[in-house]
Amino acid sequence: MEMAANTDNKTNVDENNQDCTTISFETHGTHPKTCIEGFEKTTNWRFPRLLISNNKQLAVKCLCHAVVLAYILAAINHWYLSDVKDIGWKNGLGLLIVLATCYYGVQPFKFLFTLIPAGKLVNVFPHEHLKIGVLCTFLGSFVLFIFFDTKNNRHRLLPLAGLGVFVLVGFIFSKHRGHVNWTTVASGLATQITIGMLTIRWQVGRSIVQAVGELAEKFFSFAYVGAKVTYGNELIDNYGVFAFKVLSVLFFMCFIIEILFYYGIIQTIVIKLGWCLQKLLGTTAAESVNTCASVFLGMSEAPIIIKPYLTDLTESEIHAVMMGGFSTVAGTVFAAYTSFGIDSAYLITASVMSAPTALSFSKLIFPETEKSLNSVDQICTKKTNDEGNVMDAACKGAQFGLRIIGAIVANIVAFVSFVAFINAVISWLGHLIGFEDLSFEYVLGKMLIPVTWLLGVDPSECEAVGQLIGLKMTINEFVAYKQMGDLIKEGKLNRKSEIIATFALCSFANPGSIGSMIATLTTLCPTQRSAITKNVFRAFLGGTVTCFLTAAIASLLMPDEGLKD
Repeated sequence: MEMAANTDNKTNVDENNQDCTTISFETHGTHPKTCIEGFEKTTNWRFPRLLISNNKQLAVKCLCHAVVLAYILAAINHWYLSDVKDIGWKNGLGLLIVLATCYYGVQPFKFLFTLIPAGKLVNVFPHEHLKIGVLCTFLGSFVLFIFFDTKNNRHRLLPLAGLGVFVLVGFIFSKHRGHVNWTTVASGLATQITIGMLTIRWQVGRSIVQAVGELAEKFFSFAYVGAKVTYGNELIDNYGVFAFKVLSVLFFMCFIIEILFYYGIIQTIVIKLGWCLQKLLGTTAAESVNTCASVFLGMSEAPIIIKPYLTDLTESEIHAVMMGGFSTVAGTVFAAYTSFGIDSAYLITASVMSAPTALSFSKLIFPETEKSLNSVDQICTKKTNDEGNVMDAACKGAQFGLRIIGAIVANIVAFVSFVAFINAVISWLGHLIGFEDLSFEYVLGKMLIPVTWLLGVDPSECEAVGQLIGLKMTINEFVAYKQMGDLIKEGKLNRKSEIIATFALCSFANPGSIGSMIATLTTLCPTQRSAITKNVFRAFLGGTVTCFLTAAIASLLMPDEGLKD
């Protein structure tokens, strides 16, 4: 269901080329210090060539920027002369302007970071006591805001009690209650609330996320062109067979992702985001980078970025790495979920919001008691050199998609059949005692009614949402989202319950993923097998509760009028 570790793409990097200025994904076979040592060995004799090379690169870059600028000006001129009022923020000139602004807007900051040493930059962040004061002020202001915002509907305050209950449960079952860093826990919740305010409560933010979701769906739809050529229009357009239409998107996604791997784009992004999370939450480098990577890549591919550091991770860091994978979903499977009628905008928001909470909640249920040996400055990246060229890498990605699709098809067929069998057995047992409506979903729904009630679901729909959460916890999120799509079509879920369920189901925390997590991490780092197997179930439960926290905040922030969007 998620991207598995592509351990075939190993690279033998020449020792003279191990400099930290280049980008790679899977070639960290040696200790992190090797990167620094390799750079020191090669800096002097390569300087003249680098200088010449940089001059050529500068000329090429200037030419490219000039072409892009000329194109943008031509597009603006064409739009002005055409007398079209709509600038097209989703698919026209407006989108081009947004992309150009995002790219060129970060360039001054990148230049600034190259001038300011990392040590001085860290000092910009507030002192610990000041940080605690800011957190208390922020959370207190948020509580006041919610209290006045819900004056016309106090039922909306129920998820606030849910947040307290989930955090209390995490503390009760914490492995080292005396070592809990409450600053990290509060920082994670504050970060999650901030993301929720920007993407759920703020009208502009909702529009941006909605636009991103629509663009993502449009991007996925290009895979259908290849699917039609391969399987024919009948299966794709007329019947829309899941295995042939929806899952074909995964071939396309794996193809694109492998290209991004080859050029080191994803790695660079997640390392920067991981650095931000580390400074915001106070977590360590490796676990922060891994959690950010899980949002893009999934629970099995993300740990490859921090492969050389897994050996030195503490038990708490190993737990956080696993929880980061269980608490999020990979971007490659979004298309499968949206095919069931799930809103792509809320899927994206849910996965992003869960990342900081996964780290902070992990440090609540398994606090750090050891000293970390890694820092974010050590996590350097190098460019992959084992593929003949970028097309070779892309083809390997498309072929690798076959393994993912095979796993999804096998799991859905097997688990749906298993649920049908369990339902038949339970129904038979219920029939013998005169209970005709007894079923597997019925039992799960009854057990999880208190949880869904704390999430703010309408009492009349708590059982239905509880059934979905139960299916996700005992089978997987594909089956749960499929069932949810059927309920939406039948009109059995209102908009609020639909959104809460979307957030609560958006993670890889299912029994099958436990096996995948153990297999991936023990393959990457056999020496940590004991810590992995001992804590994987705790991380699984933590990932499940993380989704509840995300769903509770989404429910808390969602105004009644906003649910009509």
